[in-house]
Amino acid sequence: MDRLLRAAGRCVLAFLLVLGVVALLPRAVQDAVPDGVIGGAVLVLGALGARRVVKPPR
Repeated sequence: MDRLLRAAGRCVLAFLLVLGVVALLPRAVQDAVPDGVIGGAVLVLGALGARRVVKPPR
């Protein structure tokens, strides 16, 4: 259960990180970036974070 909570926490952190980066971009760039790209970035960062939690350290 602890691993699951850590993975969920990393997904939330990735989501907030991507939103923060997008918020810092100029308005013209924000409008040009499709919502799917932002969602994809969140999924990729969340998957990488979850992978680190599931994979045992060497």
